[in-house]
Amino acid sequence: MIATKKKIIICVLIFACTAFILSKTNCFFAKHSCKHFQQFEHYRELQNVFDGCDKQTLITFDVDDTLITAKDVMANFEIPFWFKIRMAFKYPTLLSHARQDWFASIIVQQAEFFVFDPDVVIYIQQLRRRGCPVLALTSMDSGEYGVVKSMPEWRANMLYSFGIDLNVQFQDTLFKNLFEYRGDYPCLYKGILCANQQPKGLVLGAFLDYSHLKPARIISFDDDACALDSIARECQKRSIAFTGYQCLGAKKFAGEWNNRRALLQLDYVMQHAKWLSDKEADTMFARKIAVS
Repeated sequence: MIATKKKIIICVLIFACTAFILSKTNCFFAKHSCKHFQQFEHYRELQNVFDGCDKQTLITFDVDDTLITAKDVMANFEIPFWFKIRMAFKYPTLLSHARQDWFASIIVQQAEFFVFDPDVVIYIQQLRRRGCPVLALTSMDSGEYGVVKSMPEWRANMLYSFGIDLNVQFQDTLFKNLFEYRGDYPCLYKGILCANQQPKGLVLGAFLDYSHLKPARIISFDDDACALDSIARECQKRSIAFTGYQCLGAKKFAGEWNNRRALLQLDYVMQHAKWLSDKEADTMFARKIAVS
């Protein structure tokens, strides 16, 4: 009887872990590729593209791994499948969406991000001076997320600190004609179009309608080919010329996954609500080895 109960518990945990890993609404959902788009590593490779933009060209940039990336491996949420299972078994509370949000938001709020290709800041500033409409277009949540009270405000402040200011061009708005997710709607905040986990093409279309815009063409930069595909389909519906570029530049900054380090970082967040950088975690282990 006891053995049967244990089997049932294990089966329930395995099912819950699988749901946790495969859910598209949590921060650990792995990206995948769709249609092929021209790939690049350095923005200077596309200088002629930027030079050819005018006021009738709308340019959009994804944020994570297109403009900025995190210095720590786990902070980029490229987490191995087996480690996600280990996380859920070690801390079953992570099976709840609220706890997942809390965990991920601690990392998002405290990890260090940087612009991996400073040239893009210069190009965006040049585009703005020429009067070209420029937007950030991110899948990010548009409201509260764990310990972060406002994701759009947090993201806008971060980009501004890096010299990327997309404010003033368009009025902030909430797209209540689109689907609600976690009590919030997609929004435009200081030049950042937050898709709130909805297809980017759909949200960009709502923005074009709201702003009464019909650009001659749209150029988009994103690390996710599926996001570019979504925008391309929306542009095709509207007879707007589209060109998408898949950014691979952040990948060269990706460090190697370290199981020992990741376990320490996981434990530290769960026990202290504090993120340990890769450097801090490695230093901790080095001290332990030295003492032993």
